[in-house]
Amino acid sequence: MEYVLAKKENIADIAAIEVACFSTPWNPLTLEAELENDCSHIFTAVENGRAVGYVLLYIVAGEADIVRVAVLPEYRRQGVARSLLNRAFEKTEGAVFLDVRESNAPAIELYKSLGFEDTGVRKNYYSNPTENAVLMKRESK
Repeated sequence: MEYVLAKKENIADIAAIEVACFSTPWNPLTLEAELENDCSHIFTAVENGRAVGYVLLYIVAGEADIVRVAVLPEYRRQGVARSLLNRAFEKTEGAVFLDVRESNAPAIELYKSLGFEDTGVRKNYYSNPTENAVLMKRESK
């Protein structure tokens, strides 16, 4: 497995990951636009030339907001998301923030193991289906 910054040729794979992982996936044009955003960083896990997971984060003034974390179902529970997040942390100097569906216990467990703490709940934040978001923060290490 190789962990690298995304390139234009990864967008089709990332869009397929979106469809496999999210009830409201981002489209390829939106994902491609993120490559042009100076605040946006997309780290991909690539196996045999194919992206199988990715993390998208925004970094502004040293702090980061993790916007998307996704790994194809057949690659989950193999340390892919953990490795991607650790690569992302190398780019950050300050606190890192994220939100996660309240029902996503595996993700919450992973985030807590990486030093994130619950900071609150946003009621009915997610749609399709409607669900609360758990807000989490990781202080700079």
